[in-house]
Formats: sequence, C-alpha cells, structure tokens
Amino acid sequence: MAAPFRSWLTTNLRNRCFPWFIELQSNHGQINPFVKNTRKLSTDFLGHRPLFTVNSIFTLCRNRTFTLSKNIFRTRYFSSNSDRTCWKCGNKVDNNEELLFCKCGVVQEVKGLNFFELMGYPESFDIDTKSLTQRYRDLQRQLHPDKYSLKSEKEKQIAEEQSSYVNKAYFTLLKPLPRALYLLERRGVPIEEDNTSVDQGFLMEVMEINEEIMDADTPDSLQPIQMSNDANMKKCVMEISKAFSDNDNQRAKDWTVKLKYFNNINDKIISIHQKHFGAH
Repeated sequence: MAAPFRSWLTTNLRNRCFPWFIELQSNHGQINPFVKNTRKLSTDFLGHRPLFTVNSIFTLCRNRTFTLSKNIFRTRYFSSNSDRTCWKCGNKVDNNEELLFCKCGVVQEVKGLNFFELMGYPESFDIDTKSLTQRYRDLQRQLHPDKYSLKSEKEKQIAEEQSSYVNKAYFTLLKPLPRALYLLERRGVPIEEDNTSVDQGFLMEVMEINEEIMDADTPDSLQPIQMSNDANMKKCVMEISKAFSDNDNQRAKDWTVKLKYFNNINDKIISIHQKHFGAH
C-alpha cells in the first residue's frame, strides 16, 4: 500500500505545486538551490529541463494552501490583461463586458489588449475563423464613423484608431501563418527574417520545387505542383496546431518556418498564373 499511496501523493502534490513553482522560477530566473542533488521526478511540460524533485515538492508545499486552477499555465503564460479605467468618467472598465465602451457610453482605448483578448478568444492557434469574421464585423459596425459624426473629436479619434486596431487583429488571426507568427512572438520565440537554422535538406527540397515552377509553361503543368504544395501547407498547419497544443514552442517554430516557405511558393504560383495564364 505504501508505494501506491506515495505515487498518488506525489502526483497530487506535483499537480498543485507545479504552477506556483513555475511562478517562482519565472520571478527569480533560476531554481532554488535546495532542489539540486535530489532524485528527478518530473519534466516541465513547457519543454524545459526537469524542475523539481520529491524532496523539493514537500519543502515547497509545507504550510502553503493552493487554490490554483489547472488553467493557470495558460493565464500566467499569455495574459496581458491589465486594469483599465475610462478616460471620461474614471471608472474601472470590465474587459469582458466593456471592451470597447464604458458603461457611461464612451468609446474606450484597447491598445493594451492583445489580439486574442480584443477579438474575444483564448490565446490558441486553433480558432473558428467563421465566428472570428462575425466578431470582426460586429466590432467594425460598432466603430463605424457614421456613429461618431456628432461625438467629440477625441471620441472620433479613438474610434478610428480602434477600427484600425481591430483590422490588424482580424487579419493577423485569420490566416494560419500570421497567427502562428504572432503566437510565437507572444511566447518569446519570434522568427527572425535571417533565420539560419533551417534544415539544409528542406532547403534543397524548396529549391527543387522552385525549379519545377520555373520550368512549368502551362497551367496544367503548374497544377500538380500547387496540389503538392497545398498538401504540404496543410501538413504544416496540423503540426503547428499539435505543437502549440503541447506547448512545444520550438517545434511550433520549426513548422512555422516551413509554412513560410510553402506559403511563398503558393504566392509565386498564383503570381505566375496571373501574369502568364490569366486570373487564378
């Protein structure tokens, strides 16, 4: 009975202590010295090195009461929500119920919110683009210039800025590539323009595809290239989704880099169609 009980207790303590330990590591930049030289128990699901041990769990939990929800990882890792106050009446603005407008009826600035918060979605790669489009239309309807023709100049200016910000958020989240790039940037692993970590074998594959495109002289000869590229893009999107779901930022970054290359190939095929064979 001792071994099963110890296993259950360790798992229970790990699940309850781990979010607090992540907070501790984030705040101090390193693991407390007492964690060292003890038996490894678990590995950080965010993809880092082992974080804590059996002994450290009992030390961390002593005299502490934990009420953290299992979703604290996502909240701690992503959320940029901060207290907002109405510039007109000075009251606190509820980000859920008063995202664009205070209860006093005045339009509010939302530049402090990230694109997911602005569009009303959890910070995830997987998004229902149909509902996203509907949300976008609703927001733009609320911010339409005609509604502010009789308002103050400041309200007109804020509404115009918010409309532009909503546009940027929508078109960033609408397509898989800009959405992945934005998420990677939010997670602190942006893709640099001069990324030199691309697999050489993959680069050779891309070069061969480009050569095939250059050799294609009819729409029919381009079609199989495009079908193959569409399949490659679809695979990249699936792998990016899995990687983000697993909180594997490096794998998400690697597949996003590949998606960028395949997306460029797609743009090139469309451009050739339009230039030499008419509309695509």
